[in-house]
Amino acid sequence: MASESVPTKPSYLPSSSHLNRKGNRKGSASLEDILITQVLDSRPLRFPNPGKESKALRQLSRVMANSPEDLPDTLLRLALELCHAGTAGLSLVETIPNGEQVFRWTNLAGRLRAHVGGFTPRGFSPCGVSLDSNSPKLFSFPGRHFQYLNKIDVPIVEALVIPLVGEIPLGTIWILSHDESTHFDAEDVRIMTSLAEFTTSALLMIQLLNAEQSARRNAETRLEDTVIALREQVAERTRTEENLRQLTGRLVQLRDDERRRLARELHDSVGQLLAAMSMNQANVLADKQLSPMVASAVSENAALLAQVSTEIRTISHLLHPPLLDEVGLAFGIRGYLEGFAERSRMKVDLELADDFGRLPLALETAIFRIVQECLTNIHRHSESATARIRVTRSSKHICLEVADKGKGMPPEKLWEIEMGTSGVGLRGMRERIRLFRGSLEIHSDSTGTTVTARFPFEDNLMDIQSQCG
Repeated sequence: MASESVPTKPSYLPSSSHLNRKGNRKGSASLEDILITQVLDSRPLRFPNPGKESKALRQLSRVMANSPEDLPDTLLRLALELCHAGTAGLSLVETIPNGEQVFRWTNLAGRLRAHVGGFTPRGFSPCGVSLDSNSPKLFSFPGRHFQYLNKIDVPIVEALVIPLVGEIPLGTIWILSHDESTHFDAEDVRIMTSLAEFTTSALLMIQLLNAEQSARRNAETRLEDTVIALREQVAERTRTEENLRQLTGRLVQLRDDERRRLARELHDSVGQLLAAMSMNQANVLADKQLSPMVASAVSENAALLAQVSTEIRTISHLLHPPLLDEVGLAFGIRGYLEGFAERSRMKVDLELADDFGRLPLALETAIFRIVQECLTNIHRHSESATARIRVTRSSKHICLEVADKGKGMPPEKLWEIEMGTSGVGLRGMRERIRLFRGSLEIHSDSTGTTVTARFPFEDNLMDIQSQCG
């Protein structure tokens, strides 16, 4: 519907101080003087024009189907045409900010269309008389009683007002004549009553459509707010995960650095002390004056020192194999497997190309530790006599696969792994893999277990190495 912003109390709205006890403006005609509805029965009755009305109804149906919001203006234009009126209007009951009810001129057609958006008082207007009686009313020169109408720049000779009554009073639809040669009759009442029924249905439909559109807009707004909030939560979670990943990387690097330091201390300091003790033992054994019992004890100590030296060297290499830093992953894994096969009596096949090349040190260390953890788990739990390690490299990924032919994992263990509640070793593997934004897959059944770790290679490894180093 059309509407305009107008003052809340325009100049033509009458003040109660200017009304007498009967509600009439002082010195004006009474309501009975201007209300001439009874003359409709005595005026000549025009014959209906079914063709014209049928055409109008078809036009209204199309508008209602395609653009219901245009229906009031279409109704008013048809009212002008069918009733030969000078102005047609729609006035709806509205409560203005000061709490007073008025009839707002929401839609106008004809000579007074410039006044759309204006209003008249609810309790003192031709519209109020018709709506209160719930019947059509015909007024002759209504400005004689409702004198604020005289401020309009076009004279009003007759006004035919039809109420719009739904579940609550909606307002009125009306037509005006502006010259004394045009008078309304009972046929105009019939036409306008039909249009009023159509208007009431249309207004209710428009209200429902507006309510639906408003609800949809509110829902869209709430949905948009929810999406924005979710995006903010996702962004915050991403930032938190990235901070955690960086912190985990730093902790892993510190742990590896500490293992490297301990390995070096064991190899260099403790190893040298043991070597010195072995030389001293050899000097003692060279003394021919030792009693057989002392010589036997010293010889036994020398054997124990040799065993301790071997154990220290093994622990040092397990903490951090020196070949890993010096010549890379391939030599580091091969060196570790020699000692592992000797300790575990397990046959391990390694598939790793000789020209595999070097990787960032942090990634080489991560792959080596995962190999260590997998082989330890195979030796402890799988009852497999063999294991297979395969490391491949492409332009975009590094893939590590460790497999055995053991008894497999029970379902509850696989569930713990899936939920992230498994043992310390597997959690450590996940931490290292997550650090490099990689993925971990574990497949296990009665024929064995395969652990597959994949690392994206070209995008982030140098960045991660700088974070860890």
